[in-house]
Amino acid sequence: MTKINLPMRTSIRLSLQFSFLYAVLSALIFGMAYLFTQYEVRDWVLDQMRGDAQTLLEIYQGEGAPALISRVDALAEVSFENARIYRLVDPQGTAISGNVAAPLESPVRATLPASAVDLHGDAHDEVDTYWMREERIGPYTLFQGTGDHIVAEVLEALSIALVTGYLAVVILGLIVGIRIGRMTEKRIVEISGTLSAFTDGKLDARIPESTSTHDDIARIAAEINYTLERTRRLLESQEQISNDIAHDMRTPLQHLRQRLEAMTNSTDIDPDDVSGSLEQTESIIATFNALLRIAQIEAGNRNERFAQLDIRQLIMNVVEVFEPSAEDKGISLHATIPQDALAVFGDRDLLTQMLSNL
Repeated sequence: MTKINLPMRTSIRLSLQFSFLYAVLSALIFGMAYLFTQYEVRDWVLDQMRGDAQTLLEIYQGEGAPALISRVDALAEVSFENARIYRLVDPQGTAISGNVAAPLESPVRATLPASAVDLHGDAHDEVDTYWMREERIGPYTLFQGTGDHIVAEVLEALSIALVTGYLAVVILGLIVGIRIGRMTEKRIVEISGTLSAFTDGKLDARIPESTSTHDDIARIAAEINYTLERTRRLLESQEQISNDIAHDMRTPLQHLRQRLEAMTNSTDIDPDDVSGSLEQTESIIATFNALLRIAQIEAGNRNERFAQLDIRQLIMNVVEVFEPSAEDKGISLHATIPQDALAVFGDRDLLTQMLSNL
């Protein structure tokens, strides 16, 4: 069976990843909220029983044993369907008040199943377990318990609220994730389109700049734009070099062609023509080398021949070389050179070539 891997768009992948992370974090937060609430509700129930025991102790200390017994019976009677249970026993272990019929072992366990407690009357149908406490009130022992249905009802309501909130958060996270994914995809499409346009010859194509300064994609786009600008300059430099080659080679090649034609049409080869042709060839080679050095310098990998030079000497050398040719053509060639040194940092051969072109 062949496995087919379908490409997933970046926006969809980012949206799913963001939504999954959002859902996991939300589940952890809501789960912790549920456990914390459960603990707090249980602690509230236990505090309530501790408070009742303290109140009964104050009644016993202020009004005596009959008032204590009467109050415990009253609490047992108002307990709806025995949701709260009480058992007050004397020092001999005899029950003297409350709604628990059978004895309870001492010390009492923290929780007792509702089926294990014998009550006067029926237990609340939603009570599965009683949370128990045992307190000393003078010579008496008070057992009291609270059904877990109170906590169950609170936690049920909390669960409904948490599940509803969780679904809302997940949906919101999915919407935000899709929006972020689409924004990211838009930037990627812009980058891809710019690169394609540049490849097709649109050297001025650039990625639109983003106003965000903390966006990684914006920084990458800026670096790509810098690279494209650098590439454009290099291409323009190569084009300029090609134009320079065509310009600088035209005259020497024409002279070389004329000498070669003269040598071809002549039965006697003039040594001066051969020497001139060689010189013209050397000039062409020197021009090619100079243009090659220019290309290397512009590319940033050929500057070892750069040095501090006094350009006055170069100017005098070029004038001396071209004076005879100028005189032959009736041109007066003069150079006004200052006495102070004209220091430049550059390539001697390239500067000589530049002055010769002028």
